[in-house]
Amino acid sequence: SGGCDDEALIDLSEAAEYASVSRDTIYTACERRELRNVRLSGRPAIRIRAQWIGAWLEQHAVGAEAARSNITTQT
Repeated sequence: SGGCDDEALIDLSEAAEYASVSRDTIYTACERRELRNVRLSGRPAIRIRAQWIGAWLEQHAVGAEAARSNITTQT
């Protein structure tokens, strides 16, 4: 597969590869409604857009950075 189009809907495996995380991590984020996703009518399969993954990753990077800052300021 040659790169991800931001508008294309991709499956859990492709999303995991794109984000460099496990399928379970993507699935859990979807179930917790942390990661925007769609379920196509009549199918149980989750589909995600690459841009949604980017936004989710940014959110986690900011959260991780804030957590590190808190630890640094508390010592």
